[in-house]
Amino acid sequence: MAGSSSIKGFMDACPIAVVTRSIIIENVATVKLKSRGILYYILWWCRLPALSSLSQVQVSKLMDPRPLSVPPTSSAATVRKIMRETGARVILVTHEARLLGWVPRRLALLVTTRKTTATARDIMEEPPVVLSPGETVASALESMLRVDEWYAPVVDGGVLAGLLGLEHVIAEHLRLNPGHLAGIRVDEVMSRDPLTVGPDDFIASIWRIMVERKYAGLPVVDEKGRLVGIITQYDLLRKGYARVELTSEAGQHRGPRVREAMTYTVHYLYPWSSLEEAARLVAEKGYGRIPIVEDESSRRLVGIVDREDIVRAVMGW
Repeated sequence: MAGSSSIKGFMDACPIAVVTRSIIIENVATVKLKSRGILYYILWWCRLPALSSLSQVQVSKLMDPRPLSVPPTSSAATVRKIMRETGARVILVTHEARLLGWVPRRLALLVTTRKTTATARDIMEEPPVVLSPGETVASALESMLRVDEWYAPVVDGGVLAGLLGLEHVIAEHLRLNPGHLAGIRVDEVMSRDPLTVGPDDFIASIWRIMVERKYAGLPVVDEKGRLVGIITQYDLLRKGYARVELTSEAGQHRGPRVREAMTYTVHYLYPWSSLEEAARLVAEKGYGRIPIVEDESSRRLVGIVDREDIVRAVMGW
């Protein structure tokens, strides 16, 4: 556990574990070293109140009722501009309030030139998941995570009603259950040994990974594995890169490198940090993923926590 203060906050949010309060708070080391099975048993049952409080909530209660949308005749350049200016991860395409498709950042990166004549209709795709307002959050999340999507439009009778994102679920969980995630360390849920890139890698190769594997961002490390930044789809859009500038690595002009577009100031956490900290960075700062470093002195990357990891912990999956 992260420490007695985290445990106290966790226990306050967990009525089931009150009977063991004196054991956990007064003898943290004993529980951690000698009664680990009991501790995990308590942790598991303490997740049930949070699960029940969110699982049956209707999607309409959490969704954004006014998501960003454009008509199908809007230019692809306009879609990219909106994404750059707002930071939106997805733009919906509608006609007379009816959903026609959507353009996630991944597709915006496929635009072949800055002066393209393509329209939103030309680059949009059908959303993998479409929800209804009366659907439960548990059902919605199962559908979204099954296809590795962080967002899903909500449609009522063919008319766009809103957009549900994983961050909406995380924010609501923090509101309803403050302190619940304080007793979970990030290294319990993080992905270990994540794919990384270097500052001198060509963006052409990074762009290809983002498009083909649907990676929204990648940590940037130096030759010693020390975290030095992060490169995201938004960074590429912010710099105005178009597909024609990124598709070729061959020849004399191999294009821009990661160091020319990466974000150097990156918020990171430690293996012992609480999942509550990661969840608040997602809900309050809009982060999609948080790198995890070994310690402050080495800053060696050991893992990454993203929105899906947090949602699975919230729901007890």
